[in-house]
Amino acid sequence: MGSLSELACEARRRLLIMAAYDPGIHIGSSLSVLDILTALYGTGRVRFNAHNGLSTRNYLVLSKGHAVHAIYALASVFGYLNLDELRETGSLGSRLQNHPEDDTPFVDVSNSGSLGLGIGMAVGLALGLRLRGATGRVYLVTGDGELDEGVSWESFAVVASYGLSNVVTIVDLNNAQLDGPSDEVLKKGDLAGRFKAMGFFVQTVDGHDVDKLVEALEAAEKAGAPSVIIARTVRGKGVQGLEGSIKQRIPRDEALELAGRLSCR
Repeated sequence: MGSLSELACEARRRLLIMAAYDPGIHIGSSLSVLDILTALYGTGRVRFNAHNGLSTRNYLVLSKGHAVHAIYALASVFGYLNLDELRETGSLGSRLQNHPEDDTPFVDVSNSGSLGLGIGMAVGLALGLRLRGATGRVYLVTGDGELDEGVSWESFAVVASYGLSNVVTIVDLNNAQLDGPSDEVLKKGDLAGRFKAMGFFVQTVDGHDVDKLVEALEAAEKAGAPSVIIARTVRGKGVQGLEGSIKQRIPRDEALELAGRLSCR
């Protein structure tokens, strides 16, 4: 199927195809988180349609649920969706909606409410697994904009207080949110320092280097402590005209043209 980087590139092309047919998708956010999700799905840490072995399997909580299209794109690369279904994303009757719902495929937790709620859901899931004596992990992917919310830090305090080493948090630090640059909306300060002060094992990596992400995941899993990976990313990564911009949506003709020009070999 090719290297993880090639898989991510092909998923980017398919994201552009979705954007051409559904102008409502959050293309910039989906592109920034794509390499993180590739590292998780591409190594088998989380799987598509993994509904068996509830106590032994791993779980993924994409708290920045508006970027769920990155999961759809990867699912199609792995053969779980076809291009025709991708083109119907967001349409009436499609099972691929723009925010995760209870019956959305490949989604363990429906978190289409306010940003930050997915973090609390992931923590509750991890605590429940521990109480059952389960061996599965929870991989939580959150955006930096969500860290504005008080509920986020309450949830991380629970992780620290209970020493939940079975939850691995990855922050998609693209410094962008709905209202503008994240640090201009609400300063985060020394984000790594804040997590370290709570007792987390903290790593900071290039969020578009899949190999480095995999190394960081391996280290987090061996840490024996609550872990967070701060992944420095770029909104719209990998697509000319979108990379580093505030664009979330692009016209159909432009999206199709960009998809046709994107080479993954």
